Amino acid sequence: MKKNRLYIIIAAVLVVASTLVILDKKGVFLSPEERSLVGSIFAIKDTNTVTQIFMADMHGNKVLLSRKSGIWMVDDSIPALKANVDDLLSTLKNLFIKQTVAKTAQSAINKMLGTKAIKVDVYQIAPKFKIFGIPFFTKERITKTYYMGDAIMDNMGNYALIEGMKEPFVVTIPGFRGFVTPQFSPFPKDWYSHTLFQTKLTRIAKLESVDVENPNESFVITKEGPRFFSLFDGNGNQLTAYDTTRVIDMLSEFRERNYLSIAEVTPGERDTIIQNDLFKILTLTDTEGKKFELRFYRLMHLVQEEQDDIPIGDPKMVAHRDVCYGTFNGDLTTLYRLQYHYFDRQIQPLSYFAKQ
Repeated sequence: MKKNRLYIIIAAVLVVASTLVILDKKGVFLSPEERSLVGSIFAIKDTNTVTQIFMADMHGNKVLLSRKSGIWMVDDSIPALKANVDDLLSTLKNLFIKQTVAKTAQSAINKMLGTKAIKVDVYQIAPKFKIFGIPFFTKERITKTYYMGDAIMDNMGNYALIEGMKEPFVVTIPGFRGFVTPQFSPFPKDWYSHTLFQTKLTRIAKLESVDVENPNESFVITKEGPRFFSLFDGNGNQLTAYDTTRVIDMLSEFRERNYLSIAEVTPGERDTIIQNDLFKILTLTDTEGKKFELRFYRLMHLVQEEQDDIPIGDPKMVAHRDVCYGTFNGDLTTLYRLQYHYFDRQIQPLSYFAKQ
């Protein structure tokens, strides 16, 4: 009898222990704060400590965003578009689990994530561990690795897996309608800053404008003092009278001039444009002697003249009225799309500034 009673007690203890383990796994004993933490295991609590974000897909596309002296760079060479990086950091901070994935579907989802997901490595200045809140062995390290996958059926979230776990989840961010995977782009050009010029008026020492199509409209502006500049024609002759307001307004806009997008052209098309369609060269020199050169090229396209919706003659190759191309600082491998209205004052001829 005593032996049977012992077996019953042991069995009861095992049942209770098993029940407690199951309930603990379900989060029954967690506080509201702890449940919130489980739901946000994907989130980066302090994005101020994030130093690098590496993203790569399964097709060889990859990009590294890194923080250098407070400035985010793309692949350690090109300034990043601040708005896009801020959006990404906000996503990392607020990413949470919307729902779990049914066990019957987990194998298929994990297989999909293994072949189609975008891998995301997040680097932070973080300790190896903490004891009683005291950090030990703090350094830059990978703190989270995600695999961001396809959207779910209603597009209100996407599948994701965090390294170290076998179970995939559906993740999203609060108040967002859609899925967040597109924010983890592995394409470098999606992260480039669109800024070409960022020089304040007080830091401009000289501006040279070469009009390739009409050399007589070329000019040079040099700084003589605070908000005082001299204007010369292309032959070096100083103009004694010119519209100072137009000159100051034009120079002031160099504080921020951006490109529209990077042109999608073949190397052959790019070379043809560079060789044949150059029409303006701007070279800005700042007070420290640093030069910035922007070359403008016509964007030629076919236009069919019509009258009453009836074609007249053959299509003609003409310059686009709203957009042109540009190369910056001697880099002829990247062709930018520029909007005329955004550079309207900068590409004006000498006669625009000279007083009649």
